[in-house]
Amino acid sequence: MIRIRLGAKGLGGVRFAVSPVGSAKDLLRLVGYSPGTLTPPWRTRATDALARHRLGLLAVVGGGGPLGYAPDFLRPEPAAFLTDVDTALHQIATTPQERVRYELAGAVNGHSWDPRSSHPAPRQLLRALDRGEDHFARRLADEMARFWHAALKPSWPAIRARLEADVTARACEIAQHGLAEALNRLAPNLEWHDGELRVHLRTDSVHRLTLDADAVILTPSAFVDWALFCAGEPPGTPAPRTPLIVYPAARVDCLPPAQDHPLIGAMRRRLLAELSQPRSTTEIAQRLYLSPATVSYHLQILHRAGLVTRSRRSRHVLYQRLGEAAPGPR
Repeated sequence: MIRIRLGAKGLGGVRFAVSPVGSAKDLLRLVGYSPGTLTPPWRTRATDALARHRLGLLAVVGGGGPLGYAPDFLRPEPAAFLTDVDTALHQIATTPQERVRYELAGAVNGHSWDPRSSHPAPRQLLRALDRGEDHFARRLADEMARFWHAALKPSWPAIRARLEADVTARACEIAQHGLAEALNRLAPNLEWHDGELRVHLRTDSVHRLTLDADAVILTPSAFVDWALFCAGEPPGTPAPRTPLIVYPAARVDCLPPAQDHPLIGAMRRRLLAELSQPRSTTEIAQRLYLSPATVSYHLQILHRAGLVTRSRRSRHVLYQRLGEAAPGPR
C-alpha cells in the first residue's frame, strides 16, 4: 500500500492534469506487461508502431518488464493541466543523470524501499547505457516521439476529449460531494482515509511506502483499469517529484455513433470530439492542426444540422456539442 499523507497545504495542492505522453506510456506498459487486456486494434497499432519504427529500447524500458514497473521519467511531471507533447519530450530528454540511474535501478532490481527479487537487465538496455545517461534519455525521448506520432496521435483528439470530460465530471463531483468523496470514487483501489490518500496495489504484501506530500497530481488514462502510483519517493531520492496517481478515466461516450447522422464523417467527428466544452474556431483549429477556414466550414454544416450550438462571448463565437452544458457568462 502507498500512503500519501496530506495536510491542509497538501489538500490545497491536489490538482488534475491530462498528459498525451503519459497516455503513450500507459499504452506501452500494457503492450509489455499485459497485452491481453488491450483490444486487438490497439494491440496491433502499438506493436506495429514499435516494430516499424524499430523502437526496441523504448519497448524494453517502457514495457514494464516482469515486475510491471517502467521508469517514471518517461511520464514527466506536468506543469499545466495539458502539457503539449514537445514540452514533455524535452523533459524526458533532459532528465537529470541521477534520476535516470535511480529509476533504471528500480526497473531492473526493485526500488531500495521496495525489495523484490532481482532479474538480469536486458542486454539492449545495458548497451544503450554505454554512452551515458544523457544520451540514453535523449534516445528514449526520440523513440517516444516516434511512438506517440505513430500510435497515439491519430486517436488523440477523441482520447483527449474523453479525458477532459472525465476531469469535468470529477470537478462536478467535488462541487457536489466534496473532495474526499470525489477521491474515493476515482478508482476501486484508491481511498481517502484519516488524512491519507491510500493506493492499494496488487503487490501490497511487499510494496509499502508512506510519504508526506504538499501536493498530488491526478491524471486520468484510457489505458488503465485501476489506480497506479508514479514518481513519489521517500526523502533522499535524487530529484524528487510530486506524487502522481494515474486513474482510469470514466467511460464517457465522447462521440455520437457514426450512423446517427449522414453528415458526420471523419473530419466532423474529430470536431465534435473537441466540443465537449465551448470552443472558438481558432482554438479548435490550433488543437487539430487545421486552418480556421476549414474548421469554420465544417462547423457551419454541423450547426445547420442541429448537432452543435453557437453562442457569443465578448468578441468570440463559441461552439459546443448539442446536449452539453451551455456556456455561461464570465
